[in-house]
Amino acid sequence: MGAIFFYIFIYFVSYYGSAIFNMFTVRPLITNRFMAALVPVVVVAIMHAYMIVTKPPPSSQDITVESAIFTYVIMPVIIVTLGAIYFMWNTRKEEEEAEETARRAIEDADENELDDDEKATDTSVEKTVSADATDPDVAKDKNKDSDS
Repeated sequence: MGAIFFYIFIYFVSYYGSAIFNMFTVRPLITNRFMAALVPVVVVAIMHAYMIVTKPPPSSQDITVESAIFTYVIMPVIIVTLGAIYFMWNTRKEEEEAEETARRAIEDADENELDDDEKATDTSVEKTVSADATDPDVAKDKNKDSDS
């Protein structure tokens, strides 16, 4: 149980360390922090497995080297990797939803502008038509044009 927390701690330190590193650079050098944070986890897991293999297990525990590596190295790394993949997938989904919402908002704003322009044009045409109909001089001019 302690090994899982140990590898999770290493993962989060690496994840936020890469975020801080990206803040110091002009442009982000680490684009996928979820996977980049797994590199130190794997390095520590390899060192941890090496230490388990080269040193004899404690005499008080009846455990083999294979079960120790599986319990204290492989399973925690698999759990951390699955968590990283889940968070990466979840974040990408949220980003896609945010992009879709922004795109729809822009399209709605464009449609509203077009509707407002059409209403303004329709209103000015109606005013011109109603002014022509109520102004007797304009009506006489139209009659003269139609008589010729």
